[in-house]
Amino acid sequence: MVVQSRWLFLAFAVSVLGVCGCTPSIGDACNLSTDCSVRGDRVCDSSQPLGYCTIRNCGGNSCPENAACVLFNAAPAGCPYDDRAPGRTARSFCMVSCQADKNCREGYICADPKGDPWRALILDDAQDKRVCIPSSKQTSVSPTSSTPPVCSATGPVVPTLDASPPWTPIDGGAAADASVGSDAAPDADASVGSDAGADAGAEAGSADAG
Repeated sequence: MVVQSRWLFLAFAVSVLGVCGCTPSIGDACNLSTDCSVRGDRVCDSSQPLGYCTIRNCGGNSCPENAACVLFNAAPAGCPYDDRAPGRTARSFCMVSCQADKNCREGYICADPKGDPWRALILDDAQDKRVCIPSSKQTSVSPTSSTPPVCSATGPVVPTLDASPPWTPIDGGAAADASVGSDAAPDADASVGSDAGADAGAEAGSADAG
């Protein structure tokens, strides 16, 4: 009975060790989130090559040992991060730490996520961490490209708007307009007046003759 109990204990111990040894870690391959954890505290990022076990929305120094909390898309594309509040597209993930490419799975490289082309942030106190990150992840931002004007707090330089009228009237034109207005009316009135006087005189003469 004692021997049987010992064998049962050894079998249980081996099974426990086997389960512990096969527990998925951050950065392991996966198809479903249950491949990473049955407790729901880890998820499978299926957008990465062959899946990537991670923890979403991590905070600084909150990831498991041998992992770093990395914030991606902290600023608009092409704009350097300037310690202001991260953009709405920012997302943080626990990424497995590494020392060299050989520490990473196939399709991944060991790199500093703060560098190009990722320009991510490490939210942990230790800023010298390197993580296993997909080698195929690219961006249109070039390390030598200048900061776009949209990233500047003052914005691009805009020339001063000229609000003056497109043309300026000359004195001759104004005088001509004035002469047209002043001469035309008196002449018209004078002619009307003279015709009326002549008609009145003719009528008076005819009356006297009668």
